[in-house]
Amino acid sequence: MALLLAVVSAVLLGTSDFFAARAARTTSSITVTRTAVAVSTLLSPLLLFVVDWSWIGRDVVIALASGIGMTTGLLLLYRGYSVARMGVVAPMSSVLLAAVPVVVDLVRGDTPGPLSAAGMAIGVVALVLTGYTPGGSGSVRLGAVLGVTSGIAFGVAFALMGEVGEDSGLLPVVLQRLAGITMLAVVGVFGSAPFFAPDRVSWRPAIAAGAIAVVAIASLQLAFQRGSSGPVSVAASQFATAAVVLSVLFNRERMRWWQGTGVAATALGVALMAVGA
Repeated sequence: MALLLAVVSAVLLGTSDFFAARAARTTSSITVTRTAVAVSTLLSPLLLFVVDWSWIGRDVVIALASGIGMTTGLLLLYRGYSVARMGVVAPMSSVLLAAVPVVVDLVRGDTPGPLSAAGMAIGVVALVLTGYTPGGSGSVRLGAVLGVTSGIAFGVAFALMGEVGEDSGLLPVVLQRLAGITMLAVVGVFGSAPFFAPDRVSWRPAIAAGAIAVVAIASLQLAFQRGSSGPVSVAASQFATAAVVLSVLFNRERMRWWQGTGVAATALGVALMAVGA
């Protein structure tokens, strides 16, 4: 069940990323991020009616910290996209995102079985294959640094989500969203970009991105509460595959041979993790 929830989260996160990218064509990425996070924050209280929840002090602190980590990752990632090509930034961010929770599991002595380990390794390779896109310009060194730091921030957020107890239900998602929008509001005070998407062309996909993201994060939180952080994080990090497939279907982008290989590797990696669970 945990792996299934993680896969659902990956598909939804990829769909959210697809809509966010469409919105970013006409307005700044930070504005799109604020709009999407604001929408997800407004919708998140509805999650409290989905499963039972309890207010647990430890989990509250962890949820707020994970929200700051995830928002920091977003800011670093989009900054990376603005200074370097996506093919430099995205693979590094995705691999570190998946790797940090795996390392946390290993440090705690939670060693995966052979099939799960093979599935996670294949999943990491799939991230690089599906995320790599040639062309573009910019600073490779700065893009690499921002890709690595954003991946670490996301990975820490994922690892923290894995520490939340099942008794807290989906309350941590609500708190995570609140922490994120608060951080983005503070950042907005020092920036010049519009706080929210200014026109219909940009706010429609931004709203869609936020609405889908809150369901994705809820699914991810439930997955972490029901399974080991390593396999769940690797499965959820395959959202880039969903974004690539949607771009091919709706934006008429060409899927390169290595991206097709990455899509197939994603399916194989998830299947191995499921069998080895």
